[in-house]
Amino acid sequence: MGHLRAAGHKPGIPVALACAAIAIFSVWIGFGVGGPTVTKVVDDLSTLLAAAAAAVACQRASKRVSARHRRFWLLLGAASAAWAFAEGAWAVYDLILDVDVPVPSYADLGYLGAIPLAVAGLLCHPAHRHTAAARARAILDGSILATALLFLNWTFVLGPVWRENDMTTATGLVSVGYPFGDVVILFLLVRVLLRLDGAHRRAVGYVLLGLFAMAVSDSAYTYLTAVRGYTTGNLIDVGWLAAYAAIAVGACAARAETNTQPVYERHSLDAPSSASALVPFAPLFLALGVLTVRVQHGTAIDTASLLLAFALTGLVLVRQSIAVVSPAGRS
Repeated sequence: MGHLRAAGHKPGIPVALACAAIAIFSVWIGFGVGGPTVTKVVDDLSTLLAAAAAAVACQRASKRVSARHRRFWLLLGAASAAWAFAEGAWAVYDLILDVDVPVPSYADLGYLGAIPLAVAGLLCHPAHRHTAAARARAILDGSILATALLFLNWTFVLGPVWRENDMTTATGLVSVGYPFGDVVILFLLVRVLLRLDGAHRRAVGYVLLGLFAMAVSDSAYTYLTAVRGYTTGNLIDVGWLAAYAAIAVGACAARAETNTQPVYERHSLDAPSSASALVPFAPLFLALGVLTVRVQHGTAIDTASLLLAFALTGLVLVRQSIAVVSPAGRS
């Protein structure tokens, strides 16, 4: 059988446009070009247009890819539409009603409503790696990243917010819903990404990059909201624009399969590289470094942080054990 070939748009132009938009937006927001009012208008309308562009790009990608991948892009497009609704609601509060956006609000309905749609899309995404060892490594790698992100989130954002807010109120639940939802999405996305072949990995990789930027901005927003330090025009808004732009680029990079991949190529995908064997140690060293710095500065380490650090260590050890005892291609 022939090699896997794909048809679709080359991502060069979308990548260039996305980078230019992010750069212009960053400069505009960072320097407050035109004053606070103009900056607010540019901020709100830019994020709204970027989310809408991501929704349209995903919908177009769903028509271009094979039937196996169509549901993924349709559901990701629905999530992007929910984000666009949220950005639109935020703009109404901000620009038309000229009031502080309440928590919870109609904007939160869109932001949080996008999470189950994105999760559903990732759960139904087809994967090409079929051996038990490959599936186990993908799940463990996703778990390692998710645990590391949850550890950092809890240490710097969720822990303080959890201790200082009433979690029995809608405001408290909304404030922690964003970071937890992002962790779940990133876990599933890494699991999908690590099980894909090169023809589809680029598109999903752009989506991963975008959702990671969204996770960082969501965590920063949660913290700033808790300390009442967020207003429209904050530099963290760049993360959301970058997230929507990266999803749109990923959708443009999505390609349709025109042939099937040889069996020997599929099995070769299961062989982990030397670099991939070391990658899981990066989040572990990061977590241990954070713990070390906090101990040196006399900061109390709570039970949740310790448990997450131990869980992260255990996941890395299990992952490396599987890599050692499971030769490439063994099912």
